[in-house]
Parts: sequence; C-alpha cells; structure tokens
Amino acid sequence: MPARSTERLGKIEAQHINCNLCGGDDTLLVDIQNEYMMVECRLCGLVYVDPQPSAGHLKVLYDSYHEREGKNGETWQRLMASNFSEAACTLDYMLPDRGKILDIGCGYGHFIEMMRDRGWTASGIEPSEAAGKYAIARGLDVGRTVIEDASIQDDSFDAVTAFYVLEHLTDPLAALKKMREILRPGGVLVLRVPHTTPLVKALRLARIENNLYDLPFHLYDFSPATIKSMLTKAGFTDIEISPGQPTCPPATAERLAALFSGNTARLLHYVSGGRILLPGVSKTAICRKHSEAKGQARA
Repeated sequence: MPARSTERLGKIEAQHINCNLCGGDDTLLVDIQNEYMMVECRLCGLVYVDPQPSAGHLKVLYDSYHEREGKNGETWQRLMASNFSEAACTLDYMLPDRGKILDIGCGYGHFIEMMRDRGWTASGIEPSEAAGKYAIARGLDVGRTVIEDASIQDDSFDAVTAFYVLEHLTDPLAALKKMREILRPGGVLVLRVPHTTPLVKALRLARIENNLYDLPFHLYDFSPATIKSMLTKAGFTDIEISPGQPTCPPATAERLAALFSGNTARLLHYVSGGRILLPGVSKTAICRKHSEAKGQARA
C-alpha cells in the first residue's frame, strides 16, 4: 500500500498508510502503545498501525523476534503445539491424498516436521536467522526469505499455512493474493490471526494500561469480518472462521488466561452452531482456492 507521507517516531522513520483492505483514509484512534498508534478504519473496520515503521526497521526487529523474552525452539513448540495438531488434522481430512505444503513464517520448523511425518512433502520460509538456521540444521526444507520476496511457481502447493504471520506484514492483502497464486486449484489455506482490539478497547475504557497489541511487531489486528473480507478480496472461497485451539504461553498466568478464554470461545462457538465468535480471542481461518475465481484475484 503506497505511503501517504513520512515522519519520525523518535529515531524511527515511519510512513502514513491507507487502509490495506479498502484503501480508505479515514480512521479513529484505538490506542497508543510503545509510542505507536493503532487506528481503526471508519469505512471497513480494519485495525492497523499508522504511521507504520519503515521496512528496513521492521527487518531488524523481526530478525530477533523468536528469541525475545528468553524464548527458544522448545518454547515455541509448546506454545503452538495444539494449533499445529488441529491444523494438521484438518488438512489431512480436507486433502486425504496429502501433497505439497508450504508453511509461511515457519519459525523453528515444528509444523513442517509434523506434516512431513504425516506423509506430506513439507517446506517453509522464515526470515529470522536464528529460527531458520535451527530448522535447517534439523534437516528441514526451509528458505530464508519472506513471502513478499519469495520466488515460488504458481499452482505449486496443495496447502499453505501461516500461523500468526499476517499481522506482521506491511501489505497483508498482497501477501494473501500471492498465497492464492501459489496454491493449486482446490488447494487449502490455513491462517491463524490475532483479534485483540475488543480487549484493548475494554481496558482503555477502564483506564488500564496494557501492551496487548505488541507494537510495533504486530502491524494489524483482524476481526472475523475483516479477515473474511480480506480473504474474499484476495480471491479465496469457502471461508470458515473459528476460535481454534488456544496457545500455551510459558508464563503460568498467561497460560491459564489463554486456556480459559480459548476454551470458552470454542464452547460458545460449538453450542451456537458456529454463530458466536467470542471477541478478543485469536481466530483460525480456513479457505480454498477455486479455479473459477482466478480472474477475480488478479483484478
């Protein structure tokens, strides 16, 4: 998305951007965290950082992202184990013949390893030096790049996954369009994205300071409506949004909170026949690429 103007946040160069979903330039302030402003588009509801740090600054930040707060390969494996298992079972069911799968932002490679062991031809891409080297050292097929720069042939994968990746990208809509291009017709995309804004708004009303957005590492926050709209605009069909399995953070308090909110969200979603999606809980999106939508995605 083209920048509107450039300014500085302390020593950091930042760019004003339009809404990545609708292109609008009419926002309201949601919150300010770590000197960054999170705004909400008045036209479509997408929540995003504006002004946004430069690509060069973000690259430096993300290179050590996986090692923050003492995390390592084992920590991330425990954090994401339930998400990975759920996604693996879903993909095995939707694509029983297995095939080729690409995990975008694969981190230490645990999901790739899981899918390889389940009979898939699994590979990934990861920009972080430490995480990428860790995965490669374990014999996994991992490329050190980002989806925006990756050179991947169209129609070459049966499944693509991206767990907590889309919120880090400067242009998530363009990334989704590229994910669709590299999927074969009938291929499946699985996403996991945060939905933090309802909690931030509630805490702001209560005058409770927080750092839930984790700015500037997260550039976007997605509601069920905005992620569905973005997937539709990128050309995907058969879109299903659900709470998905909760993560398992290392800190006890965070882990208990995640388990309680996540399992409550799953229960409400189940008993309501899929109608209730509890706000403030991360969402899993599953969708397909169909050949008849090809022209729409490239429009």
